[in-house]
Amino acid sequence: MKREAFDTASQPRGAGVDYWKLTTRQFFGPLGTTNLAPHDFEGRMLVYHAGPLRLYTIDASAHRVVRDHSEMGDAADNYKLLLQLRGESEIEQRDGCVTLKTGDWSLYDPRVPYSITSRESLKHMVVHIPRERLRPLSVPPLHTCEPAEPELRGLYSVLSSFLASLSSQLDSLPDGCGSTISEAALALLASTLQAHRGGQPEATPLPEVLRLRVRQYIESNLADADLTIERIARDLRCSKRYLHRVFEGEDATVERYIWRARLLRCKQALERPEPGGRSISGTAYHWGFNSVAHFSRLFKAEFGVTPSEFVRARRH
Repeated sequence: MKREAFDTASQPRGAGVDYWKLTTRQFFGPLGTTNLAPHDFEGRMLVYHAGPLRLYTIDASAHRVVRDHSEMGDAADNYKLLLQLRGESEIEQRDGCVTLKTGDWSLYDPRVPYSITSRESLKHMVVHIPRERLRPLSVPPLHTCEPAEPELRGLYSVLSSFLASLSSQLDSLPDGCGSTISEAALALLASTLQAHRGGQPEATPLPEVLRLRVRQYIESNLADADLTIERIARDLRCSKRYLHRVFEGEDATVERYIWRARLLRCKQALERPEPGGRSISGTAYHWGFNSVAHFSRLFKAEFGVTPSEFVRARRH
């Protein structure tokens, strides 16, 4: 998976904090940063784009960051989930204060002022989640991995384990799996929010949870030409009518979501052709299209050019 890397080691001695402020501002908006280590601040951040999510791994020495009411930047459009991979951190927001130990996570709204204090070296995984993806769900203030009901701890732990495992494998993952990973993470998070709201997961999935499960299923089975609404409804144990109903109000029906996702995979493959790789028709068939002519029409309607024109333009 492609990444961007930022490291204070590239800066002159004593310039680490200023560099860190400028770097984090690009992604999190302006943050006040105070070095708490007995030496110059050291920090390294890797940024990954995975479908609708943006993932960060941060290794840093002891420090404190503070978000106030100033300019928000992209932070206004996202929730943030922070997973403690090493060390211990304290998050304060509104009247809440949570201490995160290794393996703990917290979901919070960056539009509300907060501070994060780490008095020792740390490693964090931060996930930027588009606000619209959690819009149907009720996000409690400073939602954490410590549920009130002991029987829900296993559910919360699954999300922690998934993200921790993901953080260690990001560099080895292929570019095309970002959407699948995102949908899996969103489905797990939605389950914790659903359980928090109702105390117990419901026998019938909430519409927003089912939408996430459907997207995850589609992304995992895009290459299957027989991927149909009938199959999705059968495998997810719901009726076709209910499946259609939970996608009402979305910008795409289930059918349209399938072919848009397939077109995106084809476009990504055609952007980075490998020597001796698939032809345009081979790419279309590989991602579940049954007709090259139909694929070409949809591709042009979606991207404004035919697949052949797209490939020729990429060669020049």
